[in-house]
Amino acid sequence: MIEYDYKGIKVEATAEMSQHDYVDAGGHSRARFDRNARVVVRFWSFAIDGNLTELTYVKSILNYFMQCYWKRTSKEGNRIELAKSIEHYDKHHRENPQTLNFMARQKNKKHYLEISLYTNGVPDGETYLDGQEVIMLDIALGKAITLLTPKVVEYEEEKSKKDSSESKKSTSVSYGISFG
Repeated sequence: MIEYDYKGIKVEATAEMSQHDYVDAGGHSRARFDRNARVVVRFWSFAIDGNLTELTYVKSILNYFMQCYWKRTSKEGNRIELAKSIEHYDKHHRENPQTLNFMARQKNKKHYLEISLYTNGVPDGETYLDGQEVIMLDIALGKAITLLTPKVVEYEEEKSKKDSSESKKSTSVSYGISFG
């Protein structure tokens, strides 16, 4: 279990192991272990629930900010060009839009990452992180992402085969991999 809670930003990751016993084709008892991971990152009321695309997007923003931050320490006063956002809408309607913004800010020749949340255009949360705090969040997010594992998804296909005089149907099981 991973828990990170800092300035309204929460990273929660849990992994649950489950055992499945079965008998293989040779009649031997076997056990398969599945790990069910759940990763949720919350910026106030804005939740990213296991969406690898959004999680890696946030992580890349943090990495970009840190790369620019270290380049700018020798050149005080230079701006970091960073303004990114993620939007969420209500699942059934385009109501209650939430926008999570990431912007590089500079005050007194120090660089900060501003993270702000707007719900229906109204500010819902805001914080400023310095370089060390961005590294802390980046580490927590990276640890949580590593817990995500591919899930095996089982589906059946029906294939028709023509034999010499009759047609036979066979069912094969295919496996796909999904992150989430």
